[in-house]
Amino acid sequence: MKIVFTAMLALILFGAECFAMKAMDEKSITKVLERVKIAKEHKNINAMKKYFLSRASVSLTDQNIDGSNTQRLSLNEYARHLSKKWKHTQSNLIEVQERSFSIDPNGKSALVKTTLVQTIEINGVKTATTIYETTGLKLVKGQIYINYYSSRAMLNTALRVN
Repeated sequence: MKIVFTAMLALILFGAECFAMKAMDEKSITKVLERVKIAKEHKNINAMKKYFLSRASVSLTDQNIDGSNTQRLSLNEYARHLSKKWKHTQSNLIEVQERSFSIDPNGKSALVKTTLVQTIEINGVKTATTIYETTGLKLVKGQIYINYYSSRAMLNTALRVN
């Protein structure tokens, strides 16, 4: 009985290894980035964080007429930042405008540049902002994770929607 159990366990582990992703492609990367986008739209920090490596580096830049302000954050600091930001947000819609991929030939890492428009409603006022993102991804044990995230919000292009 013990031999049968051990053999079944080995078969399950071997089968799981066979289905683990060997290399990233645009389709698999897009699927991960879409899941992160949906988690952000729903203000679900835990769902978003599961796609980041714990040691991920985050850089946030806000630009306006007066200049720019850049923050470099750890993943936990970024989660706290979003939590504070989302506290007063009634709705958060993210629309991808353009996306370009640079995938390492071995498929183990990639850099994705995305232009998006984010429409946020805070206290009944909707504002649309153009955001330029750069996302670094790594393939770790068959799973895609974000190890670098940079966001540049162009506040001077913000449009008041209502």
